[in-house]
Amino acid sequence: MNLPDQFITRMQALLGSEAEALLAALNQPPLTGLRVNPLKLSSDQLSVLVNWSLEPVPWCPAGFIVPENLQPGKHPYHAAGLYYLQEPSAMAVAEALAPAPGELVLDLAAAPGGKATHLAALTGDRGLLVANELERSRTAALASNLERWGVRNALITNASVERLAERWGACFDRVLVDAPCSGEGMFRKSDAARQEWSAKTVQGCSVRQQRLLATAADLVDPIFDNRFAE
Repeated sequence: MNLPDQFITRMQALLGSEAEALLAALNQPPLTGLRVNPLKLSSDQLSVLVNWSLEPVPWCPAGFIVPENLQPGKHPYHAAGLYYLQEPSAMAVAEALAPAPGELVLDLAAAPGGKATHLAALTGDRGLLVANELERSRTAALASNLERWGVRNALITNASVERLAERWGACFDRVLVDAPCSGEGMFRKSDAARQEWSAKTVQGCSVRQQRLLATAADLVDPIFDNRFAE
């Protein structure tokens, strides 16, 4: 796998001696992970149902790394929403946000639903999850995944961050922003991501990210209010 020369130079300048570890990791095959749906069953129950050798993901109690020879996406249990296929690194996001049951939570770029289903699981589907997606064409997949996951306390919106901030203001306990990025995380599984990468793209994404984060901050309630707690 050939990483962009400009990317390698940039990482070496930023990370120094630690750059080689990152570059080596990006040259490894991608990992397939699944995250068990605690709204429907426990990890122990899944292990009884399937005879798979699953390796735990250290930063996500419900996450597991799937052996290369398995195709869990074609299994009926996947269609039943017993687990969600998600790259292990992506599981760290909702765990870091750590929403609690009863909170009002906003996922600003929710499609196709990986992080939204994770947030719903962490809250025990108690409170309210607002799953927003700017691109209308992607909301159908988002709705399908939330439905398969068994989420009841969710609202799907299709609006810009600015419009949401204008209409709702600072009312959310936690807000997740999966901002548009330059795609380095896709290098391991996408030739197009490696070919399309450029420093100009990184700079453009940085500007958009700063704008989104600044506006997203206007949606966060400065006073914690567990308004839906039992």
